[in-house]
Amino acid sequence: MTVRNTKQRDLVAKLMQNNFSHPTADEIYENARLENPHISRGTVYRNLNFLAESGAIQKIVVPNGADHFDSTLETHYHFDCNVCGKMFDVPRNVTLEIHNAVEEMQKQGFSIEGHNLIFTGICPECRKNGQN
Repeated sequence: MTVRNTKQRDLVAKLMQNNFSHPTADEIYENARLENPHISRGTVYRNLNFLAESGAIQKIVVPNGADHFDSTLETHYHFDCNVCGKMFDVPRNVTLEIHNAVEEMQKQGFSIEGHNLIFTGICPECRKNGQN
């Protein structure tokens, strides 16, 4: 089956390209409407999911919250602020330590098929603003 690119898919892909803010589908939808006022929310959602399923972007499933999307494809982890809802990348050294733990578990005979880690709490900006 051949999947054709549409103007809407190209727009959603362009909005995700080099976007490191981990936007939600609604945030991408709002930005897409600035360029194409007739684009529907469903079209944006479908295209984001298509791009994630095809491996062009990552979908970050957030329990009890809106899913976020990420243009960084290498393995890394996230911090989700409970106050402002922004998502941040976890420092690389933490990612390496977790990767080493996964490798050690595999050496012990565990068959790890995947993992996802999201830290939650309050980001420095919200803490600075008194949102403890």
